[in-house]
Parts: sequence; structure tokens; C-alpha cells
Amino acid sequence: MTEHNKRIIVTDDEKAIGDILAHFLGARGYDVTTACSGEQALEIIHNQGADLLITDLKMDGMSGVDLLKWVKEFDNRIPVIMTTGFPSMSSAIDGLKLGAYDYITKPFHLEEIGEKVKRALQVKQMEEDNCLFSKLVPLHEVTRVLATTLDTTKINDQFLHYATRLANADGGTLLFLNNESNLVIVQSTGDFNQQFWHQKLFLDASKRVINYGEPMMMESVIDDLFPLPPELGCCVVFPLKTSKIIGTLILVRLKDRNVFSNIDLEILNVIVSQASISIENARLYKNQRNNYLETIRAFALAVEAKDLYTHGHSENVMKYNVLVAKQLGLPAADIELVKYAGLLHDIGKIGVSEMIINKPGKLTTEEYDQVKKHPEQGARIISNVPSLVELVPLVYHHHEFFAGGGYPAGIAGDQIPYGARILSVSDAFEAMTSNRPYRKQMPKDVALDILDKEKGKQFDPSIVEAFLEVMKSDL
Repeated sequence: MTEHNKRIIVTDDEKAIGDILAHFLGARGYDVTTACSGEQALEIIHNQGADLLITDLKMDGMSGVDLLKWVKEFDNRIPVIMTTGFPSMSSAIDGLKLGAYDYITKPFHLEEIGEKVKRALQVKQMEEDNCLFSKLVPLHEVTRVLATTLDTTKINDQFLHYATRLANADGGTLLFLNNESNLVIVQSTGDFNQQFWHQKLFLDASKRVINYGEPMMMESVIDDLFPLPPELGCCVVFPLKTSKIIGTLILVRLKDRNVFSNIDLEILNVIVSQASISIENARLYKNQRNNYLETIRAFALAVEAKDLYTHGHSENVMKYNVLVAKQLGLPAADIELVKYAGLLHDIGKIGVSEMIINKPGKLTTEEYDQVKKHPEQGARIISNVPSLVELVPLVYHHHEFFAGGGYPAGIAGDQIPYGARILSVSDAFEAMTSNRPYRKQMPKDVALDILDKEKGKQFDPSIVEAFLEVMKSDL
């Protein structure tokens, strides 16, 4: 432990004694402030804080015992050493019962005072280290949770929950900058309504923190620039920043509670840094996925523009895929995969002649061979787009038959990617229930009956069953 910068408050109504102690402890590297009364010491500690208090037991006005009681309520971590020129066993016991670290009688040896101060601060440091260590385990859990999800709602919820809990705050809120650079409250916690968080104070404090890029602490007694509501004792505002500032975290404690400690602020700094990165990553991911979806839709529309009869076909196949995948209990990532595969499964038809696609009569063998190339052509097209590579097997194999004999690879059963088997059923049903150049649409019940008859032949039986279950509500 280094002695420098440790703030000690020496309280004694005999100024000479206070000055002697201040000179001795100051020479040993401590930052010492003297007070001639309990009331003066209380004001200093409340406004400036303290690492240790030395106080006389008997003083006019507020006694040393009353000051000790107040300190233990204000911040129980501040060690208190009692001094008195009228020693008694009962007064010593009373002081220790109330939480005093030690008890010294006058006249005292300065070296004895020095050793007791050193030990008291060492004990305080160990307690703070233990407190910090006790928060490291949940802090590790926080960083793990925040780093392993790209769901912005979940990140915001977990971030605010853990920040409030680890800082022992009574409430908190998250404010984000929108596209117009206005602050918007997105999440809050504690027994405070939305009107409370919309107070001008919090918005002004957040703007200041965003402008300067540094955290700010406000206290009820000493802050004239940002006076707190009467029910609050302190408030801290942290900027959420990565390459830029995206918002603020505000945490509050009620009146008569301790202000946020240095340990609280250190813990919050770690959480805020990790959360800011996670929020930014989630936003980038969301934007990327939106761009990805728009790319896929553009591809699908380019194909359907060649065929007036299949307008909306890919969108419908996508919807069926999602419904069936959910019915089958697939994880979210696989549902997303079959969703986008539904939009892109016919992308290869962009290379097939419009005359063939829109031919009203039966196709010749040569023409049908051209159509059968579209899964392979589609797979080749999307394989050159890094964000679409995962869809290649589904697009390539969506015309395979479960019993074999389909195209382009002629594989069967479990050799066919599961997503492609889902796509095969959805594509077939949507095609049968839509108008085509060579025939009119079938009634849904007829199309479903064909799917049922083709179980184990063209289609995977379990997927057909799931599809039939999904479609029951539409019949």
C-alpha cells in the first residue's frame, strides 16, 4: 500500500493536538485535513470523502461517538481511530462496538499513532481488494454474456441489469443517440417512472458527458451545475463509446446512501467498455443482415421479372420454409438459413431463356435440360458472394428426390442437406398452387394430398408431416 494520496481527517477540539498529528502524518506522505469539531469533520467527509478518520471522543457539540455513528452509516469502509484524555474501559468498549478500528489514550506516542494508521489503512485496502475480487466473478459472467450475443435488446437488458447490480445502484437508464443525434431512452430499471428519467437534468448531464467523452459524478449537496432531485444522493453518467460515442449509462443512488466508490466506478468502467463494443457489434451485424436480405430480395426479383406467372413465388416459398422449420423445432440459425434459401432457390433461372420459362406448352427434352441446370447455375452465382456461401448446398440440392433420382446430383435420403429437403417440399407446394404457363393452379387440398402420397419417394416423410401440420390452419 502506498501512503501517498491517502486522505486522513484529524478531528480534535484542541487545535494544537490536531496540528501536531497533521504535521507528523503529513511528513509520512498522507494527505491530512484537520477539523476542530465533529460537525466540521462531517462536512469534510461528506463533500470530499476520507480514507481514515482520527477523532477525539469528547468534544463540544457533536461528540466523537456521534461522529463515529454517522461515519459508519455514511461509509462503513472508513476506519475510525478514537482518541481521548479520559480513558475508561466502558468508553473503549462502546467505541469498538460501534465499529471503531482502534482506541488510543492521551498522551499518545506519535509512532504508535503512525503504526495504527498504517495497519488501519492496510486492513481497509485488503477489504477493498476482497470487495473487488468478489465482483470479478460476476463481472466475468457479464463480459461473457455481452460478448456472446448479437441481440441488441438482450444486450441492453443484461448490461443495465448487471451494471445496476454490481454498482449497487437504486436505478438506472440507457440513452442512445438516434439518427438525428437526439438522445432517446431505450431501457430503464428501478422504482422510477419514465417521467423521472426524462427530467432535463439527465439529458443535460448526458449531453455534457457526450461532449467531453468522460464520466461525470453528481452529488446532491455539492453540485450546483446539475442539482439532483431531492430523493437522490448521487448520480453517475458514463459515455458509451467505441470509435464514436453512441449514448450514455446513468445510475443513481437514493438520498442518505454512500456515493459511488472508486471500486464501483472501476467496475462500471469495465462493464461500460465491454457493453459499448457489444452494442456496436450488434448494430453492425444487424445492418449487415439487412443489407444481406436486400441483396437476396434483389436477386429474387431479378429472376421473377422474367416470369410473369411466378411473381411472389420465392417470397411464398420463404414463408413456408420458416413455418415448417419452426414446426420442426430448428434453431434460429437454421431457420434463417432456410428463410434466405427460399428467396434465392431459383436464382439460377436468370440464365435460362425467357422463351423457355414462359413457354405455354410442354417443354422439349433439350428445353427441360436447360431448366434442370438452374440449381447448379444458382449455386455457382451465390458461391461468389461470401455472405451467401452457406446457402449453396440448399440451392444446389433443392430438386433432389428423397428416394433418389432427382437432380443435379441424384443423391438420396440423409445425403440431401436437411434445409434442401425442407425447400423441396415448400417449392413443390407453392408451384402446384400457383398458375403456370402450361396449367392452372391446383386447389390446396389436392396439392397437400400429392405431398402426402410422395412421402418417402420425392419428399422426406417427416418434413411432409410437419408441412401438413402447418397447413391445417389454412384449410
